[in-house]
Amino acid sequence: MPLAHAFQIPARHRFRRHEHEGVHLCAVLRGSFAERDGRGWTRMDAGAVRISRAARHDIDFGPEGAWCLVVQPDDVELPRLPKPRFLDRDSFLSTLVDRLGAALRDEAATALRVDTLATELIAQVLRRIDGRVSSAPAWLGRVAEMLNDAPAPLPVSAIAGEVGVHRVHLARVFRDHFGLSVSEYAHRLRLDRARQLLMRGREPLAEVAAIAGFSDQSHMTRAVRAAFGTTPGGMRGALHPFKTGSGRRR
Repeated sequence: MPLAHAFQIPARHRFRRHEHEGVHLCAVLRGSFAERDGRGWTRMDAGAVRISRAARHDIDFGPEGAWCLVVQPDDVELPRLPKPRFLDRDSFLSTLVDRLGAALRDEAATALRVDTLATELIAQVLRRIDGRVSSAPAWLGRVAEMLNDAPAPLPVSAIAGEVGVHRVHLARVFRDHFGLSVSEYAHRLRLDRARQLLMRGREPLAEVAAIAGFSDQSHMTRAVRAAFGTTPGGMRGALHPFKTGSGRRR
């Protein structure tokens, strides 16, 4: 999973020969900074993104300081990136940066949610490095809405028919923009939905599984254990340590 974190840098702070190991992506949430780029300086304002391999660089922060977001992908190759790339703010990229920053500041957000957004951001940055800067097609937003609203898993062919594109084209474009397959994205939505319901602690586990879109309680238990390292009952028990049982109403 990509490692993502957000941090605040004070006004007019300076980094000299600041070093990163491995591929890393930096985005500005608020404020600005300037980085020495060769003999000149490149300014990074809110919404802008920088990506490079391992690097050592000088950075000067502006009079308001900055909130920065750093993502360190664990399996990304950058064969066409001999030096850092600076991507100007655009609406789609800025929205992703803001969503990931909000998730990192939200104590209720799951690591899975953060990872999904970080993966999507990485996919969009790589598209721009490859010169593919076109906006997402209008139907892609509809696909995401369908996946978010679906009470149960939807076949890709059914989604493709609803939005009027071929299923292979849909699968390719979806992965291109989100960095995940349709099924991976839908699975993560189900896990996040299950976690929210479990932390609320009111519905029986079988009902949680049905609402979240799992085929049954056993399916949910296996998925939750694989993603979070605990069972649904364990997750609920951590929230209510003085309660016993498997989540039945009393």
